[in-house]
Amino acid sequence: MVSKTRTQRITDFIADLPSNVRTSVESAWRGRERGLAIVAGVFLASLVITTVLAYGNGLSQTFLQTTLEGDVFDAKVEQQASPPVPGVSSENSTFTNDSALMVEVCEELSLRSEIADCSFVFGRQAIRTEGNFNNIEAFTAGYLAMESVTSENPVLENETFDFPEADANGPPLFTKRMVRLLGPGAFDGALADRHDAQMLNDIPWPSHQDMIDNRSVILPASLAGPLGVQVNDTIDSLQFSYVIENVAGAESIDDRDCEGYVERTRGGVEHCRLYAVVENLNVSGIYEDWAFANPTFGFNPIFMAWSMLDNGTVTTLMDSDHGYLGVAVDRSLVPTSSTADAEDWISILRQSVMYEDGPGNNQKSYGAGIELFWFDTISGSILFIEIFLGLIQTFDYILMIPIIILSVAILVYGLILSLEQRRREIAIHRTIGGSASQLQSMVLREVFAMSFVAWLLGYILAIQTVGLVLSAVGFMSFEPLEFPINVQLGTISLLVTAFATIGAALLFGRGRTKEFLELEIDEGVRKVPTKKKQRTGLQILMFSIGILAVVESRIEDTTGDRGLIENFFIDGLLGLFGPFLLWIGGALILGRIAAFGPRFFSILFGWTPLLKDIRRGLKGGGSSESIGRLATIMVLTLSIVTLAAVQGATGTLVDDRTAESQTGSVMSVQFDEPKNQTQVNAIFESNINNLGIDVDPIRSTAVNSLTVTTVDGSISSEAWVVLDGHEDVLLWTQQSIPGDDISQVVTGWSEGGFTAGAEIAFSLRLPGAGDGGDDGFEPKFDDDSGEVEVVRFISNSQRLNISTPNLEEFTSVEALAPIFAEYNWKSNLSHLDLSGQDMSDRELQRTNFTSSILIGTDLSDSNLRKSVFFYTSLVGANLSGADLTDSILITPDFGFGNPLEGANLSGADMTGMFGMANLSGVDITDAICPDGTFANVTGCVTGLSPIPPSQVMEILQADIEISIEQSEYTTELNYLGQHQYLPGQSSADAEGTIIIGESAYRALSGLESNATINATEWYVWIGKGSMLLADINEDDLTSLRFSIEANDSVTGVSDLSSNRELVERNGGLIFGTPGLLSLQFVVAALGSVASAFVFLSLVLSQRKREMAILQAIGASPNQVMRLVLFEILAIVISSMALGLVLGAGVAQSFNGFFSIFGFIFQIFGGASTVIDRELVWPWFDLAIVSVAVLSAVLVALTTTTFRALRSDLAVVLKGE
Repeated sequence: MVSKTRTQRITDFIADLPSNVRTSVESAWRGRERGLAIVAGVFLASLVITTVLAYGNGLSQTFLQTTLEGDVFDAKVEQQASPPVPGVSSENSTFTNDSALMVEVCEELSLRSEIADCSFVFGRQAIRTEGNFNNIEAFTAGYLAMESVTSENPVLENETFDFPEADANGPPLFTKRMVRLLGPGAFDGALADRHDAQMLNDIPWPSHQDMIDNRSVILPASLAGPLGVQVNDTIDSLQFSYVIENVAGAESIDDRDCEGYVERTRGGVEHCRLYAVVENLNVSGIYEDWAFANPTFGFNPIFMAWSMLDNGTVTTLMDSDHGYLGVAVDRSLVPTSSTADAEDWISILRQSVMYEDGPGNNQKSYGAGIELFWFDTISGSILFIEIFLGLIQTFDYILMIPIIILSVAILVYGLILSLEQRRREIAIHRTIGGSASQLQSMVLREVFAMSFVAWLLGYILAIQTVGLVLSAVGFMSFEPLEFPINVQLGTISLLVTAFATIGAALLFGRGRTKEFLELEIDEGVRKVPTKKKQRTGLQILMFSIGILAVVESRIEDTTGDRGLIENFFIDGLLGLFGPFLLWIGGALILGRIAAFGPRFFSILFGWTPLLKDIRRGLKGGGSSESIGRLATIMVLTLSIVTLAAVQGATGTLVDDRTAESQTGSVMSVQFDEPKNQTQVNAIFESNINNLGIDVDPIRSTAVNSLTVTTVDGSISSEAWVVLDGHEDVLLWTQQSIPGDDISQVVTGWSEGGFTAGAEIAFSLRLPGAGDGGDDGFEPKFDDDSGEVEVVRFISNSQRLNISTPNLEEFTSVEALAPIFAEYNWKSNLSHLDLSGQDMSDRELQRTNFTSSILIGTDLSDSNLRKSVFFYTSLVGANLSGADLTDSILITPDFGFGNPLEGANLSGADMTGMFGMANLSGVDITDAICPDGTFANVTGCVTGLSPIPPSQVMEILQADIEISIEQSEYTTELNYLGQHQYLPGQSSADAEGTIIIGESAYRALSGLESNATINATEWYVWIGKGSMLLADINEDDLTSLRFSIEANDSVTGVSDLSSNRELVERNGGLIFGTPGLLSLQFVVAALGSVASAFVFLSLVLSQRKREMAILQAIGASPNQVMRLVLFEILAIVISSMALGLVLGAGVAQSFNGFFSIFGFIFQIFGGASTVIDRELVWPWFDLAIVSVAVLSAVLVALTTTTFRALRSDLAVVLKGE
């Protein structure tokens, strides 16, 4: 026979292609039952691999669109030329210190279609080099730093404006709060809109003219809240500093050469700073902080308009290189299909702004010859995105390895079963003259046809599924994304999925077909396959190493110790590869054990009436290679289902606990000044009633703090105070406290015990400190004496003693008139007859009502905080619901008459109300007394406060003798164990803090047992029964938050629902990872069901001859049915049980891997409290999958067995 040339073979192949395709498709369709396993394997592999690749692309788009919202500016456009150096010629320099010219350049840039807005700004100095982390200029460029203020607010005036949060959330650039001086362009257009979106309390972003007219300053909420600053507060002067010199590395600035002061950052950079002062400012707004992101511009600055500065200061800032153009690009034009496309778009824009005809050509000039340098912050953010994406995708690729292996296993075992069914067909073709190459081509064409269809279906479904994966906010929990995702996989990705699935099918198909074709024809006809010897020793070794990984992980999780293996490197390798060795080795070993299920169950149930007559016909177990493969597949699938369910549910719990630990309770609220529990409850109950929310009575608590020192003075620590009843408010978990019984720890705190963080416990040399494993609860004993470990603490407190003149002199007109003359009034209604007037629901805060007549006046629901009623008649006045906090009331006859006779004070808040008046006979129903108690409980028997409010203390100092008495209190506390964190507080801070109870706090601060405890931050539990409002109705909780925020005394509110939303995509399992676990769970569950159905159909089809023989020797159809059902169900049930056990072990051994990446994701996500992963076992989900698998098995068994029993015995026995 003449061999054909390559050209002839190609020509023949093309000519035969249509008929071969048609034949292969017809053959695949006729043999679709035996091809279902191939389709299932390729489909699952295609679905998983494509989803993982598409997930990376979708994740990139999600991160990019999220990052674009991180700051108002998208680029920092600087002058290309540096400011002239004194003594050096600047004749050819293009630098200008004329701010007007820079404003004109900004307007010119704004004409470009890609640029939405531009403003000339004073802030960080110029960088003038590309990149963020690879150049020193990015670190040395100084910023405008907030230094000090003078104000009526003593807390604000004493603020140092240190900013450790910036250092903790970014590179070591900033030590103090930043100041940003905005130009006219920032107060209209896109920049104004972006600023306005952050403004709080429904106060809009002002216009440029308003900023100048009101001399406005706008503060971040993180600064205004703790300092008690409110809108319309005044600042007499604000001092900030600018940089005139900076050095880095080995160089340093001599303090004597710097006229101001030298700032030294943690990054080794030194700045010589000079001061500038702005006077007579008004707080015009407070904005919600942006998340810490790109550090180029600084974080959450204090905003002012540079137009308020004098020309000399503006010129100085220009010469100091603090001026730049803040540019906002049109974000709708930025490609979000991938980070690479976005970088290309930004790069083109940057080059077109800087150069005439692209990089390397002449610099483009603007205005009077000014050349620009475009420092792109989007590209810098993209670099961070790519680093973070790399971590996430590495984690998720490893996570999907088991499901990919499962898909390949289904494919390979399906090929084996499919080709074994064709063994006789292949032998017959050999007999009638078919060549090996022809037969191989016939089989591979059929495999290719089925694989191609399965790959295409899997690919299409994966592209449609990736959006759902990314929208996951928990295990099997999904919410729509804020941004549209348009996944686009390139040609390379398409080819990778095709080669990895279709190629794998053809590769395994070719190998198995070649083995069949190498058999002797008579061997094929006789169906006597040659079995390969299994590598049992290797499988046992893999399984043993995996079990060691489980034990090691369990010891580390439960005790905190290193475990059995001390070597860090070996322990790391075991943690990485152990789970995979356990899974693969365990599946192979346990699959073989499961194949003996019929023998085991026959021993248990063989003598029952159900099996007694068929007991002899049951197989001994493990005799069928096909049955063994089915058992292995079932073990694999159920183990993956368990792994995905356990780790997915655990990740969701970690996110929930992270949100709870950050909020502390259902809601936490911060006030501008200390309040007591009665006041807080009144505020919340009033708002809840107004909104009509159906909840149980609220519960509230505060966490106070004080500094304590050991008796020898060697160690000081902050002590957090948990008040009595906190266990009903704070959202405690077993992880947060020593031991596992919260009630025991609560009792220990209330009885004079304390817990300590790991750091302070080590410093105090407490028992168990430093070994990493002391998380048990009990009074701790000294190892030597065996006595309870007791620590004596000292607390120093200061008490204000006020010595006043006699009552008559103190309240005389002559004594008080000068005080009120200096009082900072907001409105003056003194010496007026306002009898019978309707003045209800008005803002009358800090109003002077001296000598006015308010007989019968309606002042209900009005804000009268810090107002003064000096020699004012309020007979019959309606003050119901009014806010009289810190107001002053002095009667005309020094308390012997009653100017409040017939007045209505029901529901009024009189907290801190100072003066002299008789409250007897006055309606005070539901009111809050001056001492903070409820009038319904105490009747306000203590009357008005005898101590003047803080706003007049400074004025009174001239006439009152004020002294500070310092006291020292000592108490002994029993050590109870180490805590991890306190709900609502940072876990990092908790390490160096002790926690004590209310009784210890009163002992250390000298408070009497009935003294009211005040605090600025309170935690509030809101719910019904045991259900939290966040779980009952999120919308109600959100509405309540908005209502509480509208209260003038509230400076910050955090609620559980909002914090859950923050961590559900960036907590322990980040951006779509719960979706991948959900996908893994669903795919493995479907794989188990499909495998049960497909493999059983193939296996039972192979056993038709066996069932026919049983019928031929006298077995009834009922007996054959029971025999087959029992045998297969015994194997399936055994496989499922062993698969669940194996999955539990794999989940445990994988927990260290999940913990490491979960810790990284929580840190990147900004979690203040890092939650450990404690495995959760979702039995309900696992039960549903188990029931579904059993149902599929029953359907497949019943269908196939009935079909076999209805077959013609003669035809079957003859060998169809």
